[in-house]
Amino acid sequence: MLGGTASVGRSGARLVLPLSAGRGWAVEHALVGARGGRPVGRGADGALVSYFTGPREEWRAGLRTYRRVVIPRAWPAIDAVYRAGAGALKYTFRLRPGADPADIRLAYRGARRLRVTPSGAIEASTPAGVVRDRAPVAWQRTGGRRVDVPVRFDLRGDGTYGFRVGRYDPTRPLIVDPEIVYAGYVGGAQFDQGFGIAVDAEGNAYLAGRAQSPEDSFPDTGGPGLALGGGFDAFVAKVSPAGSLIYAGYIGGTGSDQAFGIAVDAAGSAYLTGDTHSAEGSFPVTVGPDLTYNDGPLLLGDAFVAKVAPSGTALEYAGYIGGHVADEGKDIAVDDEGNAYVVGHTASPASTFPDVAGPDLTYNGGEDGIGDGFVARVAAGGSGLDYAGYVGGARPDVAYAIDVDGAGRAHVGGDTASAEDTFPVSAGPRLTYGGGEWDGFVAGVAPDGSALEYAGYLGGADMDNVRSLALDGAGNLYVAGHTRSTEESFPVAVGPDLTYNGGDADSGDGFVAKVDASLAVVYAGYIGGAAGDRAYGIAVDGAGRAVVGGDTASGEDSFPVVGGPDAIYNGGLLDGYVAAVAPDGSRLDFATYLGGAALDRVARVTTSGDDVFLAGQTYSNQRSFPVAAGPDLTHNRNSDAFVARLCLACAGPPPPPPPPPPSDCTIAGTAGDDTLRGTAGTGSAGTTASTAG
Repeated sequence: MLGGTASVGRSGARLVLPLSAGRGWAVEHALVGARGGRPVGRGADGALVSYFTGPREEWRAGLRTYRRVVIPRAWPAIDAVYRAGAGALKYTFRLRPGADPADIRLAYRGARRLRVTPSGAIEASTPAGVVRDRAPVAWQRTGGRRVDVPVRFDLRGDGTYGFRVGRYDPTRPLIVDPEIVYAGYVGGAQFDQGFGIAVDAEGNAYLAGRAQSPEDSFPDTGGPGLALGGGFDAFVAKVSPAGSLIYAGYIGGTGSDQAFGIAVDAAGSAYLTGDTHSAEGSFPVTVGPDLTYNDGPLLLGDAFVAKVAPSGTALEYAGYIGGHVADEGKDIAVDDEGNAYVVGHTASPASTFPDVAGPDLTYNGGEDGIGDGFVARVAAGGSGLDYAGYVGGARPDVAYAIDVDGAGRAHVGGDTASAEDTFPVSAGPRLTYGGGEWDGFVAGVAPDGSALEYAGYLGGADMDNVRSLALDGAGNLYVAGHTRSTEESFPVAVGPDLTYNGGDADSGDGFVAKVDASLAVVYAGYIGGAAGDRAYGIAVDGAGRAVVGGDTASGEDSFPVVGGPDAIYNGGLLDGYVAAVAPDGSRLDFATYLGGAALDRVARVTTSGDDVFLAGQTYSNQRSFPVAAGPDLTHNRNSDAFVARLCLACAGPPPPPPPPPPSDCTIAGTAGDDTLRGTAGTGSAGTTASTAG
């Protein structure tokens, strides 16, 4: 954040932006002509600040700091609200009935130049860099709903600016502008990555990944393992709803271990899967499902599955799934009875792999050490497998994603290079291999595991990869991945974007698709820009939106940014992103970057109500990554795992008291919430708000 700070008084906010050698540049975000009352702090964060500058009578000691400061009636019938969050100072104006939006006049004093960009943002040039405020949004409450109102910045000739507001239109769709509740690092001095995330009913987030950092720098707090065993260990961490770390610990042995998938049950037990190169003498096997390491002479590893007690201090079970060749667990789900469902890939033939009940008990082959996809169900106690079998054809196949419905039917997604003459296609959504190096696929496993109830391709004529899937209560399947197939062959329908945007040789565009219970494609479209874009995670929120996360090399000139806390590409090789698709699939309700100046990746997403939880990897330090609240606000060198929570319902102020619209309107903007670019480097402005005057 480059040390940027903010204080709020009656006349606006004062931002201090860093230059160099401890010097700063002050910029005032002025409420021109405001005659408001004394600022009122809301949401005290517990910190105190003191100012000992100038004459003694101007000293201030022990001032509270707040995440929100309200200036009542800054102009007639208009309140100004400043909020600190995501390394930014955001501003909102509440207009009471009868208020005139034209009364709002703002200025950046201390800036050399002000301009409105083609995207609708406003830029203020300073010696410390360029402060960018993203394009504003406005809404009104009608029948308890927030309804969009047209608005844009209005740059005036006297160096001030305001807002030009269109007519109120209650038929416009809801505009969502998410706010970061927390975002922080989980890692140590070496290389750490987050791969999976789950959330319980109380809003606790569970993070899985791999850690190279030893216990003297990794936050191993409360178990299950408190010492690094090998080159990499799998790790599991639990984060409170506010972003603090409840527990974190390793799962592994003297070999290399990593966790890719995580799920959580109603009791708060976390279930993990991944792969391990650690034999039973060092890997913490207990109960099952298999207590004997199956690796043969090639030393290529086993898949593993583990259940962590709700306290985080113990393993309720941990064991292997695999044969004598390479085996790897990629994702995991859990049903209401505590049965765990695991998918991955295996090159182990049926003579050594634990093929139990199905869905296919015959190894189908596949070169490159990848082999077949597999699916397995672990009995609730962990002592054995209810079923395990292959999913694949004669070429390589990998199962990357799984979810389970209320009937105990497992839905599996992944990649296959196997054409329909060997891949077990049945029912759809598409029964013909599209071409290219890989096609995505989805398949449904019968509740007893004995057969596939459906299996089909999802792709086009070039390379297509399915990386994640999710179910809603109606049995609709939401799928995310990336593709190099253009709209001429990819099954685009409805949206959110029906035109392929290009990209690099490895990824192309991200994509999202919804498949209904009859296996018809409801919608399918691209998410991306002119450079490479990938989608790794998908979930469904309480409003029926598909929420997608991934990484992108596309700048804001081509990536479809819509609202969100960060509308500017942050630099580095890649930025993470998160996007929500409208329930009908026709558009993106929001799409925003999540990252800093180095490489960032969103690996998985999950939802709870209207909140989105993200896990991933970042090389960006706290000067540019949007850390907020925790669990750790300081980058730990190299690569860190990260976890973040976005509140989709927190973007606007609470509903105003009765008098009903249309005359009741809210306008929201941002003061330096996007990226500073200039001689000072890269960062964000405005990290705290305090009642300093």
